[in-house]
Amino acid sequence: MPRRSNAELSESTRASLLARATEAFAAHGYADAPLDELVRAAGLTKGALYHHFGSKQGLFEAVMASLDARITQRIEAALPPGAPTLGALEAACRAWLEAMLDAGARRILLLDGPAVLGHRAVRELDATSSIRPLAALLDELRHAGTIDPAIDAEPTAHLLAGALYEAALWIGEQPQPKRALPRAMAGVARMLGALAPPATPRRRT
Repeated sequence: MPRRSNAELSESTRASLLARATEAFAAHGYADAPLDELVRAAGLTKGALYHHFGSKQGLFEAVMASLDARITQRIEAALPPGAPTLGALEAACRAWLEAMLDAGARRILLLDGPAVLGHRAVRELDATSSIRPLAALLDELRHAGTIDPAIDAEPTAHLLAGALYEAALWIGEQPQPKRALPRAMAGVARMLGALAPPATPRRRT
């Protein structure tokens, strides 16, 4: 077997720590995540953890960013090919809510994230991963005439993201979250329908 380079070993160590930390934070929450156990499970030491991430908070922030990136890839894969439509926007919303069916993802991103990193840091992460892409998609739809041209994409993206955040929390509180998803998506579909251009009045003959 060829020997791996230092860079490859470093990346492998980092990936192993991230995987174990994601499991620990999802299962126990940030405050109760057992660092000793997760580094042992990864076959490493706390020294490796601090070398790569600096602190427990640094590790948690990296877990959030990694999880957020995976969800973004999932959303992109769910988008239908071709020009953007309201259906594509609805598919993106559904894909995000489906990702939030995972209790660990909800705990890390929606509950512990703001408490650990602070509201501003989480907003910055959201701006990069969801708000800006959502605003860009709304702009495309607006210029294509698919939604009302009078819509301001940036605040609308924030409003829609806030609605999805609350929907995800509501779904997680239900006894059977998977069965609650269609109810939440029905509300999302109605919201998105309201973005359509106003109907053109019929001329009297």
